[in-house]
Amino acid sequence: MKAKKITLYLVGLLFLGTQWQCSESSGENQTASAPAKTENIRKFTTQSAEPQSIRHSISLTGRVVPQQKIDVVAQVQGIAESRRKPFEEGQTFQRGEVLLSLDDDEFRSNLAAQKSQFLASLVRIMSDLKLDYPSNFPAWNQYLKQLDINQSLSSLPEVENEQLRYFLSANNIFNLYHTIRSQEKTLEKYTIRAPFTGAVTQTMIDAGGLVSSGVKLGEFIRTDQYEVQAAVSVEDLELVEVGQTIPLSSHSISGEWMGQVNRIGKRVDPATQSVSVYLLVAGERLKEGMYLMGDLASRTYENAVEMPKEVLTRQNQVYVIEDSVVKLKNVTPLEYQETTVILQGLAQNDQVITDLVSSPIQGITAVSK
Repeated sequence: MKAKKITLYLVGLLFLGTQWQCSESSGENQTASAPAKTENIRKFTTQSAEPQSIRHSISLTGRVVPQQKIDVVAQVQGIAESRRKPFEEGQTFQRGEVLLSLDDDEFRSNLAAQKSQFLASLVRIMSDLKLDYPSNFPAWNQYLKQLDINQSLSSLPEVENEQLRYFLSANNIFNLYHTIRSQEKTLEKYTIRAPFTGAVTQTMIDAGGLVSSGVKLGEFIRTDQYEVQAAVSVEDLELVEVGQTIPLSSHSISGEWMGQVNRIGKRVDPATQSVSVYLLVAGERLKEGMYLMGDLASRTYENAVEMPKEVLTRQNQVYVIEDSVVKLKNVTPLEYQETTVILQGLAQNDQVITDLVSSPIQGITAVSK
């Protein structure tokens, strides 16, 4: 009986030892397997989606160009004269003011000689005119009296009598008159005047230099009115209308200028899918070549989210972490910005992965950093 109790005691101890060993082994396995499970969980930087109404403006940036810009070209030959207000870069002139003048003494003398010949021809016909055409004599006599070789010729008296017209033609009156009027027009070309208020932006001649006909002497721009040429995408073009106003500013100088849409291009740039829009702008501090920017119009996107461009795949999908698993979610890109994109299709608090992903990660276990 005693031996039987000892046997039962030893069996109990053996059972307890076996249970303790199994428990230790199980604990070790759990401890060893825990790190392995942790190693399979990847961490990503995410952005929580918060759909809302996003009001977006059409940003414009364009270079300032003069509304009018001309090449100053000589139409006659001569020596450039020195003037109190020189034709130099940066010099401003009012409309009608002399930009540049050429020495016209010789041409003016030849013109005076032509007028003297014309005067002599008129004097020779006056006696015959008085006898043969007495009704026309007073008008021609008055014309002769007021003729001044130092002034531009005035228009000839009306000639309604056909015989009188033949008489004047035979005495070379018409030919001399029109030749002189032509020379008077040529004389005006020795003085180049500003066609509008502006400034000289380029010069290619100095005082005393010989100027040849047809040679470019410089550039002259209008300074009281400029244009800003900006590009608008085809999608946004429907928001732009002629007459719209927009405040413009510059990164280079302080200030604000009001621009007005003056015209809209009719050609789409195939490379950028944009159309040129031209805005009129004025201001004393504006200079050709500087850049202005502003927001022209705006549109509102409902239930939209703005995200970095990198989150969007070529299939218009984004990676989200849902229940610790990476999933692909379809979205609709509404508008692309310089570094971001406006999307629709995300729910509140969707955790969108913003890290750059070089290989597919759909289905893996992940958490947010």
